[in-house]
Amino acid sequence: MSVEEAILLDTLRCRLNFLREKHSLSQQTVSASLGIPLAKYRSYEKGEQVPSVIELIYISDFYQVSVDYLIGRTEAPNT
Repeated sequence: MSVEEAILLDTLRCRLNFLREKHSLSQQTVSASLGIPLAKYRSYEKGEQVPSVIELIYISDFYQVSVDYLIGRTEAPNT
């Protein structure tokens, strides 16, 4: 794994966890709402796996933030 990939995974992990906790949601609630198996969603929050592009879009829509924010290309959630 490259340094860039490691940074992406860590940023995504942190932002998914932050957004879920900000909205007072459980991992089960988020995974069910997104139609993603719980184990798979947990792997995203642990930084073990990267969501597909389609899943990133669903997650960004769910939290009403940009995909760029989720992956660390911007610090502004809604740009």
